[in-house]
Amino acid sequence: MDNEISIVPFKYKYYPLLIEMLEDRRYQFIETVTMQTLPKIGYIALLNNQPIAAGFLRRVEGGYAQIDTLVSNPYFGSQIRHLAIDKVVDWLINDAKELKLSGILAFTLEESIINRAKERGFTILEHNILGMRL
Repeated sequence: MDNEISIVPFKYKYYPLLIEMLEDRRYQFIETVTMQTLPKIGYIALLNNQPIAAGFLRRVEGGYAQIDTLVSNPYFGSQIRHLAIDKVVDWLINDAKELKLSGILAFTLEESIINRAKERGFTILEHNILGMRL
């Protein structure tokens, strides 16, 4: 079963792999991603000990959680990346259900991600997001 994707809880030993995937994706705010800032609930998808995808669940107000730092390894093909992301998201959704949260939020501008999210039951919420970088 060496060529099956395994989903494991995120631990410190996987941190360098996460940073490497974020660097490969040219993540803009990589300096803000530390073990102290990452949510406690997170998973990484591995294939033969190589990272394919990772994601986290950050609790926010109103009984909701946000899918956070969802990233995939650009050196794998799109089919395996999508499968790994789906598996990670499934685990995050299951955790949110076990925590009896009201819902999950996710933020993206990428049309392909929006379409895949809609297929999973997400809907677009018409809101303006305001932010201020400190």
